[in-house]
Amino acid sequence: MSAFILVALLSTILAWYLSGAKSMAYLMYFIAYVPFLTMDAEAGGMTGMDALGSSNALFKLSIRLVSTAGMMLVLLRRREATSAILNSRSVPVIGFFLWALIGVPQSQMPMVSFMRLGELLVFFLFGITLFLEDDRFASPRKVARWHCLALLPLLLMALWSVINRPELAFHVNNMGQGRLGHKMLNANVLAFGAVVLTLWATHELREERGGKRVFARERVLPFVVLVMALSVMVMSRSRTALVTLIAGQLVLWIPVDRGNPRRRMFGIGLVIATVVLGVTQIDELVAWVLRDGSSADLMSGTGRTSLWAALLQEQVPQAPILGAGYLMLSDVGPFAHHGTWWTNTHNTYMFSLVSTGLPGFMFLMMITILPLRASFRRYLHSAKEDRSSWTLILACQTVVVISGVTGFGICGFPNPVMLFHYALYTWTLSPHLAPRRTPRLRPVGRSLIAGGAL
Repeated sequence: MSAFILVALLSTILAWYLSGAKSMAYLMYFIAYVPFLTMDAEAGGMTGMDALGSSNALFKLSIRLVSTAGMMLVLLRRREATSAILNSRSVPVIGFFLWALIGVPQSQMPMVSFMRLGELLVFFLFGITLFLEDDRFASPRKVARWHCLALLPLLLMALWSVINRPELAFHVNNMGQGRLGHKMLNANVLAFGAVVLTLWATHELREERGGKRVFARERVLPFVVLVMALSVMVMSRSRTALVTLIAGQLVLWIPVDRGNPRRRMFGIGLVIATVVLGVTQIDELVAWVLRDGSSADLMSGTGRTSLWAALLQEQVPQAPILGAGYLMLSDVGPFAHHGTWWTNTHNTYMFSLVSTGLPGFMFLMMITILPLRASFRRYLHSAKEDRSSWTLILACQTVVVISGVTGFGICGFPNPVMLFHYALYTWTLSPHLAPRRTPRLRPVGRSLIAGGAL
């Protein structure tokens, strides 16, 4: 256990150093991902107040408190903090938090719901802090690198656990197939980190170097990360990750510069390699996608689609405004469906609708769509040297949106997707990044200027 903690902290510091983000705010942000890891094969996340007595829960809570306290110390010394928090762009997040807070007393475990909802707000404050401290002064390429590499410790710990703690890292099904992402971290969430890092590495390898002294950071590091990320994604056997990777790569290869031969050749090579790999390994690919199930299981989302239908028909009409309470799927907590008590919808949008009602769902949709729209606008209107980096941000936002369809996503149980999204939220929507438009002059104004009157 002590070895796990030591390796996790060392991996985090290493990733922070390699990213080039040297501020205390970013160190706290990198550390904030550590509590998502579980170091005890017999324990999981906190599902009740009695879980606080375990060493695993105390470790997670201690790290969360340390990173939050460090972040708050950095934030409170900024005069612009209050205006940044109480900004019109923050309304969807603050609105969702306050609306969900109203329904917390009706939860079966109000204290747990309150603490989990508080973590969502803390993740948003991390984004405010990073924006005020570093992000607004840096190029989009640097900001993307800092945020993406914050997920690197999760992959490092997964690969370390494969060798040192296989019982923690691997789940073996009845067919003898191992799947990376067991007690240590959910497979889909782990694969999310692998997809984001794959997109970042692909982006870095295709771009021109920023200078003569950055070869290791912009060539060697992305190549190593790419190999690690693809290995983790393959071992996680996450079908959602495969879909998001394809979607993210399609977005990433928007023709930002059709005349750039380097990007064109890199893209052609990537397509050829993917096609050849798919054709030669078709049987392995089919087995990887189906796992130990059938095509029918795949089409039904392994039973999730029927769960969503039942929630819409049975549970949502019972509490359409306030919902069942944050983290709750019914008035008794879990939701009974086909002889099973479900505690998670495996869909962040359905989770918000059931647990916080229609207003909470609308707030969450704004939180999801606004950064996606802003990223696309930045891609369209940003300077030529930044446009490619904005395609990476847009690709990452696309991955977040799709991941929420079958995964935990950006509301409900705290997970790396939630922290990643809210940490980017403020920077993506910040007005100083908005395209500057030249005001249109009326015909009269043009004639006055032409005549020398102005």
